[in-house]
Amino acid sequence: MPVLNGAAAVLLQDAEFTRRDIHLAMIFLFVIALVMVLQAVGVMIGGVFAAKMLVRMKGVADRMERKTEPILDKANMMLQDLTPQVHSFAEKVQAITDKVQSLAENAEQISGTVRVKVDELGVTVSELNETVREMNVRTSMQMARVDGIVSDALHATEEISKTVQDGIKGPVRQIAGIVAGVKAGLETLVARSPFKSRG
Repeated sequence: MPVLNGAAAVLLQDAEFTRRDIHLAMIFLFVIALVMVLQAVGVMIGGVFAAKMLVRMKGVADRMERKTEPILDKANMMLQDLTPQVHSFAEKVQAITDKVQSLAENAEQISGTVRVKVDELGVTVSELNETVREMNVRTSMQMARVDGIVSDALHATEEISKTVQDGIKGPVRQIAGIVAGVKAGLETLVARSPFKSRG
């Protein structure tokens, strides 16, 4: 519908306005045609480059195949040579695996025996701990008794020492008093003595 409306508008316009529009339309069509040609040329150039790239890639692939073919042949020969060795190695690994499994079973049996012995040792250690506790209690009681005896002995010694000191100090004081009295008396006698002035 819009095309008919556009065409009707073109027919109904005056001639000069239509010529100008036709001229502009021709310019636009020429530009579009030129762009299409340039696009086609670009696609052809891209195709040529793509074809050249494919030829180069095929050449590279052929060279790679020629260079890797001897390597692949050697690898296949090595694999064929190694296959018996791999089977022999697999048999040895299986033998080692069997031995390891046997060792694991033996270790499990030893582990069970060790567990039993550790349990027995645990009981023995528990009994030993109980005996040591009892001995500690008895020793503590004996130490308390000895401490009491020593304390009583020290107290008694202290009382005896005090009694002896009191017993000795009393007579010593009395003797000291007597000696002091005798001395004072002698000094008084000597001071009053008639012989003192002659001397």
